[in-house]
Amino acid sequence: MAWTRVAAAADLKPGLGTAVIAGGHELALFLVEGRLYCIENRCPHMDGPLSEGDVEGDIVYCPWHYWPINIRTGALTFDDSACAPTYPCKVEDGGVLVDI
Repeated sequence: MAWTRVAAAADLKPGLGTAVIAGGHELALFLVEGRLYCIENRCPHMDGPLSEGDVEGDIVYCPWHYWPINIRTGALTFDDSACAPTYPCKVEDGGVLVDI
């Protein structure tokens, strides 16, 4: 795994997802209560783009079928056996870095 710069921190907006590409993966970045989270940008149900979903607190709702996924853990709120992979991320020198 290697830290990869994927975005400028200033481009992230609380309550909105941001899609980025790193290491051949499409990822979704979320800024929640001042903390940054990164998950695979595919709903575990039918691969809906999570970065386009509605965000309420630490839950993103898949825009295709409204499945609720915890941004912090990647787990579906009603079935934690299905989840979107999560990735370590951080802000450094104004950039968003993901460990992928």
